Amino acid sequence: MARDGGRIVGWVLAKALTDPPPVLHEYRGRGGIGALVVHPDCQRQGIGRELLARAEAFLAASGVATSGVYYPHHFVPGIPAECESAMVFFRKHGYEGFHECVDLIRDLNGWAPPANAFARRSESPTVTIRPLVDGEQSALIEFVRCEFSAGWAYSTHCSVEHGEIADFVVAVEHSEIIGFCHTWTWQSALLGGSTHWHPLLDEQWGGLGPIGLGAAHRKRGLGLALLCESVLHNQRRGVQRMAIDWTTLVDFYCGIGFRVWKRYRMATKILRN
Repeated sequence: MARDGGRIVGWVLAKALTDPPPVLHEYRGRGGIGALVVHPDCQRQGIGRELLARAEAFLAASGVATSGVYYPHHFVPGIPAECESAMVFFRKHGYEGFHECVDLIRDLNGWAPPANAFARRSESPTVTIRPLVDGEQSALIEFVRCEFSAGWAYSTHCSVEHGEIADFVVAVEHSEIIGFCHTWTWQSALLGGSTHWHPLLDEQWGGLGPIGLGAAHRKRGLGLALLCESVLHNQRRGVQRMAIDWTTLVDFYCGIGFRVWKRYRMATKILRN
C-alpha cells in the first residue's frame, strides 16, 4: 500500500504460485498483477510506478519469470477496457501482447434455447446430457484433469470437495463422461469467476464456466446442446440473471442470447530469462 500520512492513496495486488497443490504443479512459478490502484488525486506522482516496481520485484524474487496483468485465482482477468490510462501505463512499463477477453451476461426470465440448439443432438442418440449424480465425482475430476487445464481441474476438485455436485452438468456416453459444464448459483458454496460480480446480478444470480467436451468428441454438435442444457439447469434452479466470464468465444455465447458485459485487456512482461 501507499500511504499519505494515515490515508491509503494506492495499492497493488500481486500473487505468485511458489508452492501450489499437486493438481496445479504445472503452474508453479506463475504469477502476476491482480490490480493496481492509485487515488485520482494522487496520480502522476510516481506512486503507481513505485507500486508496480515493488510488485514485480516480489514476483521475480518468488521465481516468476513472466508477469501478467492477471494472477492465479484472479480478481479480474485483465485491465478493464474502459481504463485506457491503465493500458498506457502498463505499455509504458514494458507490458505487451495486449489481447481482449470478455464477460457476458443474460437475463433468464423467459429465456428459451434457440430452435437449432439441439438440431444435431439427434446424431448422437447414445449421449445423455444431465446433472452430475452422486458417485460420479471421481470420474468427473479425472475427466477434467485429463482433457483440460490444471486450473479447470483445480476448480472442479475444490467444488466437488465442498459437495457441490448439483453445480455440474455432464455429457455421458456409454457410462463415460465426455463433456462437462460448471454452473454456479447464489446457493453455491464457492464463488466462481463468473460470479465474482454477483452484487451486480440481482438476488437470484448465477454463472457458467468452464465448459468443454473431450477432444475426441468435438465437432459432433454436442457443444451447443451442452451449453443450452447447462443454462436451462440454472434456470430451473431459479437463476434470473447469469454471467459467463473470461472468454473469447463471443459468437458461441451470443448465439443463445448472451451479450458482452465487460471487456478486459490481458498482457505480459518478461521479468527474467
